[in-house]
Amino acid sequence: MSDQGDPIPDDLERQATLLMDAPMVGVGAEAFLPRIFDLWAKGLPPGTRTGWQNVDELYTVAPGQLTIVTGWPGSGKSEWLDALLLNIARQDWRICLHSPENRPEEIHVVKYLEKFTGKPFGEGVNERLTESEVAEAVHCIKDWFGFLVASADAEQSTFNIEQIMGAAELWFRMKGYWRKKPCGLVIDPWNELDHQRPSHWSETEYVSATLTALRSWARTHGVHVWVVAHPQKLPRDQKGELPVPRPDTISGSQHWWNKADNCVTVWRDYDNRDAPVQVHVQKVRFKHIGKIGMAKLDYDRVTGQYRMHREPGEYYGPREVRRA
Repeated sequence: MSDQGDPIPDDLERQATLLMDAPMVGVGAEAFLPRIFDLWAKGLPPGTRTGWQNVDELYTVAPGQLTIVTGWPGSGKSEWLDALLLNIARQDWRICLHSPENRPEEIHVVKYLEKFTGKPFGEGVNERLTESEVAEAVHCIKDWFGFLVASADAEQSTFNIEQIMGAAELWFRMKGYWRKKPCGLVIDPWNELDHQRPSHWSETEYVSATLTALRSWARTHGVHVWVVAHPQKLPRDQKGELPVPRPDTISGSQHWWNKADNCVTVWRDYDNRDAPVQVHVQKVRFKHIGKIGMAKLDYDRVTGQYRMHREPGEYYGPREVRRA
């Protein structure tokens, strides 16, 4: 063997054997020409609309991507994500949820019923859902969402990334959605997972490896994955307000920012309950999916619905889809 490694074989049969055994091979750009022509003719595929036109201008939902969602406790990040999921479910998406903070699951379903119908579930000043309306609404959304719960004989209450991905894939396959409908997986929140990292790994190394595995699974199978993670505590600004956190302030490392395809932060003014909720899109990897910016939404505390906020004199056309 020379200092430059094995010589290039000139025997065609030997070359073919090497290619068959190699885990990775080089491919020339011309191999992608049919797909490139298809993109040229049809255009780059846009993501699914969120249901709020001002958010659509910044962020849309594409299969096979990883979105990190963060925000201060009580900012409404999980509520906003639920509303987003309901809006894209209406557009034929199917969603699997691992959401330990939204247990028991029947309470989580109730939140979806309120967003879906625009009526409160419980008694109060506003007209509540009737029993027949509850049954009808459940029938409408029953195939849209799968809730990952521990099996009857499970001896554990927390689960790791591999178990969650496996359970989600199984549900999608059992329902006949796998590779036939756009699918999404929600992990909310990150800190409720079973994080048993190897003793020789730092937290930064563990976060990097885990997010890489999750993103690879998403891309391989065309599943959009949302991970909700809490930021570290930051000092208030000179006005005494909490700043808008970024994904790189999440405990673990800069990899929350690096590994994500999209980063979204939900922020609200705790001192003014009537102020609109701010949705900050802080990273978008592909420009045909969206761009960096901020959109405002009005939140209805009675039903959990979000509506696009309009400033005086501001106009948006009529293309908003029905929204949660």
